[in-house]
Amino acid sequence: MAFAAEGVAATSVDDIVRAASVAKGTFYLHFETKDDIVVAVAQQVIEGVSDRIEESAMDGRRTPVERLVAFGRAVRQMGAAERYERDLIEIFHRQENRAIHDRLAEQTIAQLKPTMTAIVSDGIEQGLFRRQDPTRAATFVLACFSIMHDVIAGPADLPAAIDELDAFVLHGLGYHGELPR
Repeated sequence: MAFAAEGVAATSVDDIVRAASVAKGTFYLHFETKDDIVVAVAQQVIEGVSDRIEESAMDGRRTPVERLVAFGRAVRQMGAAERYERDLIEIFHRQENRAIHDRLAEQTIAQLKPTMTAIVSDGIEQGLFRRQDPTRAATFVLACFSIMHDVIAGPADLPAAIDELDAFVLHGLGYHGELPR
């Protein structure tokens, strides 16, 4: 992968076409700039990850609390299934790629906000969460998840951090019961 060796900023279009074994003209038939391919790759990753997170979090057989915990577990699995996805996630978390990461985080939050809003709304309706604006609460929850990489040293720290975050978020939403395991 061209971005892995030098980072996104230092990777040139020449590096990309060489890694992809295509002519430079072919690249420009599909993309106007390097940023366009970075965004396209990032959007593909975001959609795949977000779809898996939404699927696990919207299981109607689960309570809103269980769905929120499933959301956290799905985040924990990001990149676990596909090496390509894990590599890209690691690349976009590098300091030199902060601008791209921030754009990706915004897109991810926007895509997942309806799912999280539904979870919060259901929890309020079922008396599990305190009364609050579900959309605002969903945004707060997603913002917490989106900065997870800032509070862990590496992938091995993720499971414990997600467990702590689940407890933090659920208590912040007003849930006082036992956390599902």
